[in-house]
Amino acid sequence: MDPRLVYWSAAFANMVVIVALALVGVASARRGAIARHRRCMLAASVLVGLFVVSYVVKLAVLGREALSTWDPAAVWTLRVHELCVFTMLAAGATAGLRAWRLRAAPLAPEHAIVRGAHRRAGWTAVAAACLGVATAAAVLAGMYARAG
Repeated sequence: MDPRLVYWSAAFANMVVIVALALVGVASARRGAIARHRRCMLAASVLVGLFVVSYVVKLAVLGREALSTWDPAAVWTLRVHELCVFTMLAAGATAGLRAWRLRAAPLAPEHAIVRGAHRRAGWTAVAAACLGVATAAAVLAGMYARAG
């Protein structure tokens, strides 16, 4: 099997786990289990970081995909996927920074604006991650189809 397909299949599985952790984390926060929410989100963040490191190694070892061999619709799907991932990263970082500001006194009245910003950024990150999984599935299916 093509090493790139193996890599992207593992990356897809990683992203599914990230989304699952994020959804469990959101559900935990809604139930008031903030410690579990924090653990899930930190675990998801670690997996994102490991992916970024693995992607740099993948580029060094396997190089980039030959997008010139892809049809335009597949390239557009990839670009939408990349936009989803970028949005997930930016919103997740924003939510993490807001959470850092809340760590000392999360329920203090003066932190209401920060809590709201954390919640909006977190939901944006989770929504982008869910869309990222959907577009990643389409990109990966196209890669398998081109591989024959």
